[in-house]
Amino acid sequence: MAQTVYHMVHYREFSHDNVSLKSNSLEELVRQQLSGTGLSGLPRWEAIEDRVLDLGSGDGMEVVLNRVADLSSAIFGEMCLVHSNGVQALLKLTAEKHQASTITLAEVYSLMEESAPRGSKYVRGLAYFLAIGNHLFFIRTQSLVQGTIEAYVDWLLRQGVSGLASGDSMELSSKFDKSALAGDIGDIRSLRVGGPTFPQMNIKPVTEVQQKERATTRKIADKFVQFGQAFDLATALLGPARAQKLAESLGPEERLVVDAVVKVQGTRTEESKRQLSALAKELDSLTEGKVTVEGKDGKITDKDAILRTNMPFNHQKDGHMLLDFYNVADQLQKVYQRFVDDKKIKS
Repeated sequence: MAQTVYHMVHYREFSHDNVSLKSNSLEELVRQQLSGTGLSGLPRWEAIEDRVLDLGSGDGMEVVLNRVADLSSAIFGEMCLVHSNGVQALLKLTAEKHQASTITLAEVYSLMEESAPRGSKYVRGLAYFLAIGNHLFFIRTQSLVQGTIEAYVDWLLRQGVSGLASGDSMELSSKFDKSALAGDIGDIRSLRVGGPTFPQMNIKPVTEVQQKERATTRKIADKFVQFGQAFDLATALLGPARAQKLAESLGPEERLVVDAVVKVQGTRTEESKRQLSALAKELDSLTEGKVTVEGKDGKITDKDAILRTNMPFNHQKDGHMLLDFYNVADQLQKVYQRFVDDKKIKS
């Protein structure tokens, strides 16, 4: 039996404002673009160089739509985030003696950095997507972020004269407000976000800055990033005197862990709906966090507020990291059918 791994399946609903293409779904537009002729003079299905997006970051990062298939009922593909100029750290398993200090003579392996072999590029991230009707389902592995996936879709749909024009707007929105689907919680009165993905703060006194570092980290998807305004946040919450007193009371190894609750109250406006929808995309990546939406007639949790679900996927080979291309296609189609059957989306 093939080795399996669970990945979060994310959902987006596609819309655009091009009047002449109004009847075209995301699936139809993607199929049309891939069937169209690129700079190579061939249909984009047959010319991979016409499916490469330079992210324009200046460091050689590109997104390649690699394996892609028309399933008749949907378009399924594999995106690779590649680095053409990068190097990879390698540990060469040849032991040698190294004078680590005036005291220590250690046996070590050589640590080196090497460019990708000629004719290849390092893969920094992978994603798989399914476009069916106006629905987009995708999973991400490694470091290919959702914004890059959406940027690629936007770019692809604007290639050639038959796609979206430069002035056309398009949106890939997450289903966030359940009241728009079922009408059973009424207007949103509050949005609460909390859980282990929110700030974990190490607060140190503001005095003697040279000797005592004031630092904090925020854990998101098991990665730590700097959050330099932590002490300012504590000051805003507690006031300057209490924040300073709290900081001085902590030992060198102690930290203040904030199980944050962010709450927005009041009757929604059209602008607040738009902002909450945009925020939902960011919340979608906080898979350890909890999202609760409260309306005047009820409350829903993150499973209903943001359409996403965990699914098992087969590895291409046992012991390898790559997923089985056709198994991913099957599993994403199952998620689509499940969402339709549950009336979370329309077919």
